[in-house]
Amino acid sequence: MKSNYDRKKFVFNYWLITGIFIIITSLIITFLGVGQTKIYKIFLALVVIFIILLAGILYLLVIKYMAKAYGAIEDISSNMEQFMKEEKISTNDHTFQDGDLGLLYDNFDKMIYMFQKKNERERDEKEYLKDVMSDISHQLKTPLASMKVFLELLINDKIDSESERRKILAETDNQVSRMEWMVLSMLKLARIEAGAITFDIRKSNLSLILDEVAGGVRYLLDTRGQKLIIDCPEDIDINVDPEWLIEALINIVKNASDYSSIIEEGNKDFSDKKKDIEIKVEQNMVFTRIYIEDHGIGMSEETMLHIFERFYRASNEVNPNSVGIGLSLSKSIIEGMGGKISVNSQVGMGSTFKVQL
Repeated sequence: MKSNYDRKKFVFNYWLITGIFIIITSLIITFLGVGQTKIYKIFLALVVIFIILLAGILYLLVIKYMAKAYGAIEDISSNMEQFMKEEKISTNDHTFQDGDLGLLYDNFDKMIYMFQKKNERERDEKEYLKDVMSDISHQLKTPLASMKVFLELLINDKIDSESERRKILAETDNQVSRMEWMVLSMLKLARIEAGAITFDIRKSNLSLILDEVAGGVRYLLDTRGQKLIIDCPEDIDINVDPEWLIEALINIVKNASDYSSIIEEGNKDFSDKKKDIEIKVEQNMVFTRIYIEDHGIGMSEETMLHIFERFYRASNEVNPNSVGIGLSLSKSIIEGMGGKISVNSQVGMGSTFKVQL
């Protein structure tokens, strides 16, 4: 966007001031030349001419410099206008300059970069929210459809026996619990990934955290005939949000339980110990690692590539009620606290999740 207003204003003010100065100077020189010799008067006239020429040369030099300055301002103004139209612009095509113009270009480039990153984050957040809503909608369709069928059977009195009625009610309750857990987990996941949750990082005893994890999965493991074996020194302290870390570790242990609980007793290698889950801890001056190991069916390389993705399920045989959010939530929690999580597994040999904090 170009405007000649400032240029015209500058030219008018320059020649107004210069003209007044030349007129006053000429009057003074004329006054000084009264009664003087002809040569002296010629000299005074030359002085006036020199002043006028000097004013003209100075004007050309100033105009050249002002054109450069105004050109830079017009360039930045044009880029601003282009940016407001959401057109992609390059902020790195200016030659490096010193002085105030260089600072102006540099600060403008930084501002544009900041706004572009902000717009990218907003677009990513909108896409993420869109994906989350789509995922929730897709995952709710099946349990809602099942519940609708169950309710129609109950309302229309199409259930002959009380035992069948109780079975349908129990399954309905199971579907409701499944949907509740899924929605709450998805909301937690969305809040963490959107940066809406601030973790309360504080010095916490890892042994006590693992005791809470054991308590949180005790009923599940007891019903499956499994044990959780914890090997953790009592003096290990880590800087984490203990409540969120407990939730993340519980989800990992539940996954390990799922992959261990379907071992068939007909397998010649079967033993009760193959159902057990072990948690081991190691610490050095740099990090603390938590290993969660099971001896279940293990995972293929393909499964390991996707195991932390939302709604990913390796097999319907592994906990049919699972919706595939737990490990994704655990990953977001651990990474949100500055940690890392990975998995090593081999089909038929079990899996080991490694949490590094």
